[in-house]
Amino acid sequence: MKQDYVVPNASRPALWWALPALLLWAGCGGDAAPPVAEASDPFPTSPPDGALAEAAIRGGDYQPSIAGAPSTDIWVARLVSEGGALTLADLRNVTDRDGYDNQPMFSPAGDGLYYASAVEPPQAEIFRYDVASGRIDQITNTTASSEYSPTFIPGQEAFSVTHEAQGLQHLWRHRIDGTEVGPVFGTAQPVAYHAWANEELVGMVILSDPWTLQVGNAVTGDLLVVAENPGRSIHRIPGTEHLSYVRMIADDEWSIERLDPATGVSERLTLTLPGREDYAWTPDGGILMGDGQTLRTWRADSGWTEVADLSGEGRGSISRIAVAPDGSLVAIVMNRGS
Repeated sequence: MKQDYVVPNASRPALWWALPALLLWAGCGGDAAPPVAEASDPFPTSPPDGALAEAAIRGGDYQPSIAGAPSTDIWVARLVSEGGALTLADLRNVTDRDGYDNQPMFSPAGDGLYYASAVEPPQAEIFRYDVASGRIDQITNTTASSEYSPTFIPGQEAFSVTHEAQGLQHLWRHRIDGTEVGPVFGTAQPVAYHAWANEELVGMVILSDPWTLQVGNAVTGDLLVVAENPGRSIHRIPGTEHLSYVRMIADDEWSIERLDPATGVSERLTLTLPGREDYAWTPDGGILMGDGQTLRTWRADSGWTEVADLSGEGRGSISRIAVAPDGSLVAIVMNRGS
């Protein structure tokens, strides 16, 4: 099912590929200083850990690293529990175009699906799929930056993104309508992926050498390295203020870890499926993960079991997954088949 894209304050762009998350580099671009939060905002009006580097504020030619990514589609289905077993119903391709549509995240109410999409000229913007109507709207519309990995901030009518410009990558905020608020941290970069544990603490995958997982306090600016070699999939565990992430111990040993961000202490929950790192939580404590074209679920008492075989025309391997807060819907990213 093909959808129309509605673009604010611009003609509809041609839609392109976006970057695999390994290659993201972000920062703040543009000719003006970054926008600031309102006086009532719970976060400081400037990054509490220190100022942005001059290059992150300076304008100039923008060379996004978005081109060359594989074409991906986002599929949405109802997630049905029957006798304790999960099944999918009404699977539909909600983007259905050549280009990169990826990194989905449901809104807190579950009525919208936010995701990163490649546009022309090659850069990434945030779009919203309306669950009820099927309408797709462009939420951000920047000319000197790209936005990736939309993630809702607890207690705010705002979402955070990985913001790429000038070869730098920072954690950035936007209002629900797409209006820029500005950087959350000034010195924490390059930020690739992130998840909020509560209204102040956020876990961030930093593309250092090696990659590190850091917990940042958006109010005080405190930053703490809690792990090395994390994967790209980091999430808040439903019903808690704990985070989960993939720890890549060795080539053949990847595990999903539970992190207490207040203490920095992690504990192993389970090994991932071999070579897989993208997953999502269901509200009742299960984990969904793709294995090629098969969707599987994990529970502490039963391990990994199959949910659905999603092989079919136009469908490739499963990567990122998102589950609606009430557990009724699941969004599944699949490479676009020939």
